[in-house]
Amino acid sequence: EEAMRELIVRHQDRVYGTVARMIGGAGPDAEDLAQQIFIRIWKAAGKYRAEAKFTTWLMTVTRNLVFTFCETRGRKLEVPDTVLDSETEEVQEARQPVEGRTPREDLAGKELIDAVKLACASLPAKQRLVVHLREHEEMDFLEIGKVLGISELGAKSLMFRARENLKIKLSEFFTEPR
Repeated sequence: EEAMRELIVRHQDRVYGTVARMIGGAGPDAEDLAQQIFIRIWKAAGKYRAEAKFTTWLMTVTRNLVFTFCETRGRKLEVPDTVLDSETEEVQEARQPVEGRTPREDLAGKELIDAVKLACASLPAKQRLVVHLREHEEMDFLEIGKVLGISELGAKSLMFRARENLKIKLSEFFTEPR
């Protein structure tokens, strides 16, 4: 039991953050799913094979439960306001005014941050997960492939498609005004 408590303390932020990003925001559903994930880990602890990193197994269980949740709930493409409320320290720093920039440039930067978050949240579930695992969990493509049950090349391809989708969704921010 002590080992399980330690695992929860060590990984609860990672699991909760992944769940919240995957289902479109923080809240009771994200909390319930995170709890279910740790219960599943507790019950399946004997099945863990040390040939993969524990975090890879943890993210695989997380992925499975989140995808099941999304299928049973029929995930909507609408992105709740809570997506804009959850920010990393880096994003919060990027929102701060920068010396030498005009208020208009600061506002444009804040709008871009919000647009990126909304664009990521509107990606298909697997693309959203690969972006999260790569950018937030800093996993390599081999590890991401194991989490998703695909090859390393498949994970790279999924990331490429996610980036292409993001380019399309964010193209208005990168075209010259006429």
